[in-house]
Amino acid sequence: MNRKDIAPLEKRTAASGVFDSLGRVFEDLFDLAPSGPNAPQIDIKETEKSVEVRAALPGVEKKDINIDLTENALAISCERREEKEEKGGGGWLRREQSYGRFYRSFTLPAPVRTGEAKAEYRDGVLKLTMPKQKAGKGRRIDVE
Repeated sequence: MNRKDIAPLEKRTAASGVFDSLGRVFEDLFDLAPSGPNAPQIDIKETEKSVEVRAALPGVEKKDINIDLTENALAISCERREEKEEKGGGGWLRREQSYGRFYRSFTLPAPVRTGEAKAEYRDGVLKLTMPKQKAGKGRRIDVE
């Protein structure tokens, strides 16, 4: 393999690195955690009468959870703060601090009645229940 064969691969690697860096810039700019290992597990379920969402948010206080709901979309954001301090023998001290924010938004599988939605947070799990809107009755329109 000669140098000419290697150059295109180097260019592709450098270009993909630029896009990776750009993604990190946006994450830092908006202080958002990516959808990955740090993002919470979220389950969305549609039943006959409602749309249910469960989000695993361990270590988050209820006051730090923000929920924005429209008829067709849901956004959940929160900030997690955790501080641990341990004192051991021999004068050793360990202190760990962890901070993180996340934002997730979803298009709902069916329109919901926002005024009747309920949110419950217990044992590190956020549960949202949103009653579905009744299907609108269609009508036929004659063309004049």
